[in-house]
Amino acid sequence: MIADRMKTYEVQTRKTGTDDYGQPLTGYDRLKDTEVSITLLTDVLNELDPRYKTGTHLGLSYDKTLLEDMKIIGTDESYIIKIVNNDAPMSQLNLEVV
Repeated sequence: MIADRMKTYEVQTRKTGTDDYGQPLTGYDRLKDTEVSITLLTDVLNELDPRYKTGTHLGLSYDKTLLEDMKIIGTDESYIIKIVNNDAPMSQLNLEVV
């Protein structure tokens, strides 16, 4: 069942170092593609503005090299990896929509 919902996502890592002016680099660099199954866990309405929602997503992947603060980009949405749990047979990823 999980294998049926796997999609290919681009994985990006945060740039490190400084630019020519000594300022920290911002943004992400492409690392690789990986297969992830993403499911919505909670969907909470924003108290300050009801037009916006905050969602918590769970990702499952066989890729054990994924780390916190990496970005996963799909065709519809982009996610930041907040927590990684590699103790199970598949990596469990707590994701935040960006």
